[in-house]
Amino acid sequence: MFSLLSFALIIAVWWLLAETSFKQTGVIPTPADTLRIIGEEIRKESFFKAIFSTLKSSLVSFLISFTAASALAVLSAYKKFVGYMLSPYIALCRSMPTMALVLILLLSVGSKLLPIAVAFLVVFPLCYENMRAAIAETDKSLITMAKVFRLSKIRQITGIYIPSMLPFIFSSIIAGFGLNIKVVISAEVMGLPSMSIGYLMLSARQSFDFGVSFAWLVISVILSLICEGILHFVSRLCMPYKYPDLRILKKFLKINNLKKG
Repeated sequence: MFSLLSFALIIAVWWLLAETSFKQTGVIPTPADTLRIIGEEIRKESFFKAIFSTLKSSLVSFLISFTAASALAVLSAYKKFVGYMLSPYIALCRSMPTMALVLILLLSVGSKLLPIAVAFLVVFPLCYENMRAAIAETDKSLITMAKVFRLSKIRQITGIYIPSMLPFIFSSIIAGFGLNIKVVISAEVMGLPSMSIGYLMLSARQSFDFGVSFAWLVISVILSLICEGILHFVSRLCMPYKYPDLRILKKFLKINNLKKG
């Protein structure tokens, strides 16, 4: 209920700004005009190509960031000196302005690899810190008990570490991938890789077609929300013990199946 009210308030403020402050310039079109422009963009051949290109760059950069962060977090948990050595680099990547990274990497790696490189340097520290926190929060008494009963490393990983780390892992994935998409689009605007969301946004801006540029901004927000919703759904499936509504649904389905049997 409150989410719907919040959404309605956003639409009302959007409409008010479009009809007052930005009516003459057309920088922000009304919600109705934005929907019309989005409909026109969907019919173009470049629409799905741009979305696929941005999603591909986002997925590749995030997989690289998450894999590297996970591996180094595990290594630093077992070898303390690795964590101490990485600490300055993590702090540097976390504090460096994104636009500064874009300008430096644009000259270093070129426009095609720019979105992936920038997203890696921005998202990697977030994933690394979350994974380190996940390992640190693992119940030490369970690990001690596993060693007493001489459980194999595989049993310890699958039975203790992974279940206790799952909330942190999904939190890292959901937050990291949402940030990743935003950073990739920002880098695309600066680096101009052909046929991407950032490229189409800047092309519309250079043509003084502010409505199209704003429509692509809305599309990027919707895309990010869809990806976040999918990841939330997957997390609910992987951690049903955290969501009582899923347990009730499973119980209901089980009772129905017994009745049918």
